[in-house]
Amino acid sequence: MTSLQIEGMTCASCAEHVRDALKNVPGVRSVSVSYPDRLAKVTIDEGTAPTAPTALTAAVAAAGYKALRAEDSGSPRGLVGKARQWLDGAARAGVDAQPLHIAVIGSGGAAMAAALKAVENGARVTLIERGTIGGTCVNIGCVPSKIMIRAAHVAHLRRESPFDAGVSATAPTVLRDRLLAQQQARVDELRLVGAVAGGVDVRSTGAHRRVDDDGALRVDGHARRIEREA
Repeated sequence: MTSLQIEGMTCASCAEHVRDALKNVPGVRSVSVSYPDRLAKVTIDEGTAPTAPTALTAAVAAAGYKALRAEDSGSPRGLVGKARQWLDGAARAGVDAQPLHIAVIGSGGAAMAAALKAVENGARVTLIERGTIGGTCVNIGCVPSKIMIRAAHVAHLRRESPFDAGVSATAPTVLRDRLLAQQQARVDELRLVGAVAGGVDVRSTGAHRRVDDDGALRVDGHARRIEREA
């Protein structure tokens, strides 16, 4: 069996296109393509001349994608490569392997999503936030603004709607203090629910952080070594 790493796929349909292209190569008996793993496995018919790897990669290229033999693609290099491998679910820890430890600086929407995905794939994650957990989106941006926009929409519909002919309209009484309390309660609920439920370490809340040139992550002046890889 020949394994190929496929680059350029963006959806499940792409995997079908790659599979069809490989099936048309002479001597190929069966093909399975995994879009999540970016991997194609090709079985060659017994008793036929070995199909050259170049014929397989050429067929994939003709379909608009790029293929590399798995043994030629190598392992991801450096910390970024290792992180990508973990986030893709491709890492397989050995008996003595230590889980990848990721420090996520900031706690906005993207940071929280990355932290939860890393934990899901077996990494140990420490979330470091100098300000308030949740970042701009949860605390002062997306979440609180959308709550007030929704409340304003409901107030508008009570005053005027397309069904006024059959449903009597009336001007609502807006109690802003209660609306603000409801808004803040939802914000408070969302700050830590994702991290706590996902097993993310958030002990460094309120910490000042910096990555020095020597590869040390400093949190409130205390250094923690980050091993670099070439």
